Amino acid sequence: MIAYFLILHGFLAFLLVGAITHQAIGVWRNKPSPSSTFFQSLVNVRGMTYVNAIIVLYLITAIAGGYVYPGYVLDVKGSLTDSQMNSAIGAFEVKEHLAIVGLAMLPSYWYLWKKVPATEFRLSRQINTTLVAVMVWVAFFVGHILNNIKGLI
Repeated sequence: MIAYFLILHGFLAFLLVGAITHQAIGVWRNKPSPSSTFFQSLVNVRGMTYVNAIIVLYLITAIAGGYVYPGYVLDVKGSLTDSQMNSAIGAFEVKEHLAIVGLAMLPSYWYLWKKVPATEFRLSRQINTTLVAVMVWVAFFVGHILNNIKGLI
């Protein structure tokens, strides 16, 4: 059952990385232009349409990760400690903290996208979205690397 939730957690994280990256790239675009190439269509995104999906994906990914966490602590973290891989343990600790900070930022993220007019607080929306995106990317990479390390031990 843990393996199922680990795969689900990874798949949801993959979807979350895609959605938040797409939105973060688009939020820095000043003015949409006609999209004739792939990259133009990548930045011509209506960021408002991604907000609810990103929040739901973040919450479900966190819940799936919380379900997998006790097994990680008992199995993987013990193996990492026995192998004296302190940097890997530290990276996971950073991942945990970033995931919690990102979770705490979701209300402000939602407010800036849903309650504030698009012409106001543009820089705040850009910075908030970019910070959430960076946290999601770091958590995704650290989780992926730790999963690969466990396979090597």
